[in-house]
Amino acid sequence: MTRKLTWIAGILIMACIAVSCKKNLLDIYPSDALSDVDVWKDLQLVDRFLSNTYGTLPNGFNRRDQQPGNADWSRGMTAFAMAEDDAECNNLAGSTHSLNQGVLPNTWAYAEDIWIQNYGVIRKANTLLDKIDAVPGDDALKKRMKAEAQFLRAFCYEELVKCYGGVPLLLTAGTPDQSIVPRNTYDECIAQILKDCNEAAAVLPVTYAPADRGRATKVAALALKARTLLYYASPLNNGGNIATRWQDAAKAAKDVMAYGPPPGTNDYGLYPDYYRLFIDDLNKEIIFARIFQNPSPNVGGDRPKWYMSVPGVNDGAWGGFSPSQNLVDAYEMKNGRRIADQSSGYNPQDPYTNRDSRLDKSVLHQGSKYKAGIIIETYRGGNTNNTNRLDSSKTGYGLMKMVDTSRYGAAGDADNDWIFIRYAEVLLNYAEAQNEAAGPDATVYDAINQIRARSGQPPLAGLSQADLRERIRNERRVELSFEEHRFFDVRRWKLGSVYFNAPLNKVSITRDAGGALIYSYPKWEDRIFQDYQNLLPIPQSEIDRNPKLTQNPGYTK
Repeated sequence: MTRKLTWIAGILIMACIAVSCKKNLLDIYPSDALSDVDVWKDLQLVDRFLSNTYGTLPNGFNRRDQQPGNADWSRGMTAFAMAEDDAECNNLAGSTHSLNQGVLPNTWAYAEDIWIQNYGVIRKANTLLDKIDAVPGDDALKKRMKAEAQFLRAFCYEELVKCYGGVPLLLTAGTPDQSIVPRNTYDECIAQILKDCNEAAAVLPVTYAPADRGRATKVAALALKARTLLYYASPLNNGGNIATRWQDAAKAAKDVMAYGPPPGTNDYGLYPDYYRLFIDDLNKEIIFARIFQNPSPNVGGDRPKWYMSVPGVNDGAWGGFSPSQNLVDAYEMKNGRRIADQSSGYNPQDPYTNRDSRLDKSVLHQGSKYKAGIIIETYRGGNTNNTNRLDSSKTGYGLMKMVDTSRYGAAGDADNDWIFIRYAEVLLNYAEAQNEAAGPDATVYDAINQIRARSGQPPLAGLSQADLRERIRNERRVELSFEEHRFFDVRRWKLGSVYFNAPLNKVSITRDAGGALIYSYPKWEDRIFQDYQNLLPIPQSEIDRNPKLTQNPGYTK
């Protein structure tokens, strides 16, 4: 959307990205130029207000305290990955490192950011919904903008409930005092999210012209509904394993797939190149994304350069985190077998040969091809093995996924978008829900094998429901790595004590007298997880402000 991008790149993003500031939500123009009254008299200005609301969505490229000048990168991109078993925070003094050691206090600033930022967007959406009917202008456009606001409200409530469980439902703009309300139940929140998704989907278009990319679509609303229902059906939220919840989740994902490849409408689908899908704008795998453009100082698209984790060759990038050996071990061999299978052909002294192609496209490792003429060396004494730097890799690995090596550092900041929902997730959501609802039927295999085929992995077939469940879960881990899913997937499966209460491992590589590389895989650190951490703590600052809020079990002041 042309107007949207221009606005976000300018005054709006710098003036009001900090939704926690005690400022009027409409304080997004120079104070001597426009007032709140002016905005709600002009539909074009309302559209700018809506564009700004999109622009303040928290996302993986700037998920941090968004005050201008703040540089707490331990709460930035992929902090969720650092807080589970896929990565390690390189800044060992950072707040995320405390989390991945099992420390989750009520005062954890990251949880506070999630609460404040999402409610900031919800309040903006409510303001638009309350006021737009009185604005003169095209009724059809106003109807669509209202549907967009409903989607944004639903999106943020889904973000909140997967973190905290039931939260206060604020559905009108109101006054600050009206936010002093008790928590709604989880079921009440789910019902409201589904209502907003259904109503938005009934109005929104399936696609937009390129100039309007980034706006919510009918398919985005349906995909958010499907994700919400999958969480609702999962063990954490479905203690009785109610079968109809899995059925509903599968049907909702199937509704999205009607817009995929034939026999669907083919408006959406898998992008052929797994690496490039995170770099190339306007590819049809993207269902909903936060749009960035270059330059976007300190607020987004340049963020991958902070997480490269390969100091010495990365042209100004900062190594904020390190992928774990645990994650690397999750990638299959090219023959489709897990590396623990004795028949897989895996050689721990030649560990990256004949592996799932997504490993090379996601993780920098010994022998990775980087920029032209650069081969990554992670062995002791190699070109990235600099233990004297704060940003040096703690695990022997760096990030490749989402990193546009041609557009950062000396070459300029990256401008790739943060993808919230993409078609591959929908296929995985369907495969999981349908497998739980009906067992491993042909449609389950078709959904997961579409994803595997893109990466050259052989199709799955002939598995029991339990075995296919495990393969689907592992497929989610590798396909959606660093996209802020596993932190929540493991929790909704109630498997944190299995995966997160275990050592995090690294690779250590030395050279013998003849120059041959010797690999070992020692423990980097122990991790601790307790079941009450399936939900995050309600921020203590919010409880202090709102006496009607109750804390999640297990957390003490």
